[in-house]
Amino acid sequence: MEVMQVLGNRRSIRYYLPHRPVEREKIQKMLEAGRRASCVGNVTVARAVVIWKDQASDEMMKAITPPIGYQQMQTAPCFILWYHDKMSYEGDKWINNMKELATQRRIGEDVEKTHAIIEKSLRPAFGAAWEQMAVAPLAFMDVGQVVAQATMAAWDEGLGTCLMSSPRIEQIGPLLNLPDTAIPVCLMSVGYPAESWEAGGQTSRPPLEDLFFEMEHGKPFKSDPAVVEELKKDGLIQTPAPLPWRDAELKYIAHALNLEFQLAVPGPAQENGDGS
Repeated sequence: MEVMQVLGNRRSIRYYLPHRPVEREKIQKMLEAGRRASCVGNVTVARAVVIWKDQASDEMMKAITPPIGYQQMQTAPCFILWYHDKMSYEGDKWINNMKELATQRRIGEDVEKTHAIIEKSLRPAFGAAWEQMAVAPLAFMDVGQVVAQATMAAWDEGLGTCLMSSPRIEQIGPLLNLPDTAIPVCLMSVGYPAESWEAGGQTSRPPLEDLFFEMEHGKPFKSDPAVVEELKKDGLIQTPAPLPWRDAELKYIAHALNLEFQLAVPGPAQENGDGS
């Protein structure tokens, strides 16, 4: 399938087939796809813990349950906690990561000279500021890229996913044996969709011109109608939600899975809402 079609077809899936387990090899493919994502300075900050629902304790499930997410928590057979490890930015480690880029001929034209420049110019700065840089926006951007690639890999394997809340470290850290340097970013539900792949249509977004600018903030990047039509043909832009049959589908799924509607599940306070 072409990239634009994959991106257009992607949906946040909230209803899964609870009786159908996710193959371990498919989770591995998701993790491998994430591991290949671009990252600043080759530091590789993203980490993950795979949680199989049938092996998790009640305490664990309660700790990762977000305020909004009753469908996912009741039906998904697998969850992935994505987190950022601040020690990925530790000065000596970062310097070695940069040197490895030179050794692999990814930066610089001469390995020894590039290593020397890194030692002279970058080591002092990294040594003094790595703790601040470890919690800067670039660090969390890298986690986002990893999660995005894992999401695309999941879709390619016939799985659905949904990004949910960010569990609080004090509640899940001891249960998952996370290091003190871990910063949970998001919980992802994974499973085979019980709802159609369209999931009632493509979630609407604000207009392009409201989000993106050219040369300066406030000067919209103008959308070209011809490009919009091309993207519709490629499958990136699709019919917006809700499709006419969505209400009937939701009622059918709730009945088939014996789900009781509730907007929120009582549980630990968590950050953010789920994906769309």
